[in-house]
Amino acid sequence: MRKLVVMSVCLLALGGCNARQDASYSGYVEAQSVSIAAPQSGWLTAVNVDRGDAVVADQLLFRLDPSQAQHALSGAQSRAEAAQANATDLSKGARDADIAPMLAQRAQAQSALDLAKSNEARYAQLEPKGYVSAAQMDSLRSATKSASAAVVSIDKQISEKRLAARTDQVKAAQATAEASGADVASAQWTLADREVHARLTGQVDERLREPGEFVAAGAAVLTIRPKGREFVRFFVPQSALAKLKVGRVVTIRCDGCPALSGKVRYISANAEFTPPVIYSVKERQKLMFLIEATPDKPEALHAGQPVDVSL
Repeated sequence: MRKLVVMSVCLLALGGCNARQDASYSGYVEAQSVSIAAPQSGWLTAVNVDRGDAVVADQLLFRLDPSQAQHALSGAQSRAEAAQANATDLSKGARDADIAPMLAQRAQAQSALDLAKSNEARYAQLEPKGYVSAAQMDSLRSATKSASAAVVSIDKQISEKRLAARTDQVKAAQATAEASGADVASAQWTLADREVHARLTGQVDERLREPGEFVAAGAAVLTIRPKGREFVRFFVPQSALAKLKVGRVVTIRCDGCPALSGKVRYISANAEFTPPVIYSVKERQKLMFLIEATPDKPEALHAGQPVDVSL
C-alpha cells in the first residue's frame, strides 16, 4: 500500500513537471534592423562607424562628397545678394551723382527763362510807343513760356528721380529677393544633408559601403539595430493556440538572466510544420504557430539569444 502511494505521488509529480514543460515554449530574441540610406547620390568620402559600434542620436555616421552642393550654395547666395541689392535700390531715390547732370540742365533752362523774361520786359516798354510790332511781342512772350515750361519739365524729372520706384516694382523685386533667400536655404539644407547623422540609439549591425564607392540616393550604407526594440519569437502547437491572444502576459526566461514579463503582440495566421530549430523527430511532426511578444525590459535581452516562454 505504501509503495502504491509513493508511486502515485511520483506519477503526479512527473505529470506536474510535464504540464509545466508543456506550458513552456522555446524561442529566440529578434531585433529588426533599420537601414540608414544615403539621402542623395554621390561619392562616399567617410564612414565613421563600424560593425558592432554603439550609436547615439546626432552622431555622424557617414559623409558624401560635398563639392557640388557647395558650388550650388555659392551660386544661390550670389543670386540672393543681387536680388536683395536690386530690391534695396528700387526702394531708394536716385543718387546725387545721377541727378547732377539734370541740375546742370535746369540751370541752363533757368538762364534761358531769365533771358526770355528780360527781353520780354524790355520790349514791352517800347510796344506802346510803336517801336515794337505785335508779332515781335507775341514771339517774345512765346519764348518766355517755352523757357518756363522747360524749367518746369526738368524740375518734374528731378523730383521723379528723387522718388523710389513704383510700389508694384518694389514688391516684385522684394518677392524675387525672398525667393532667392529660399533657394539659399534649400542649398544649405542640401549641403548639410551630405553628412548623415544618427536619428536613433542602437548598435551597428552591418557596414554595407566603404569610402570611395559611389552610392545612389536611397542606397543603404549601414544597418542599425535600435536600442530597446528587441522582441521575442516563439512557437506553440495548435493545441495551445486557444490560450493565446494579443495582449496576454507571458513570462520570458533565458540563461543567466532574471525572468521577464512580456505581452503577446502578434499571432501568425499561418501554421508552420516545424520551428526554425529542430530539437527532435517528434517536434518535426507538430504543427506550430509563430507568436511574437514584446518584453517589458527589451534592453535586458540580446538578439539571437534563445529563450523559454511560459504562459
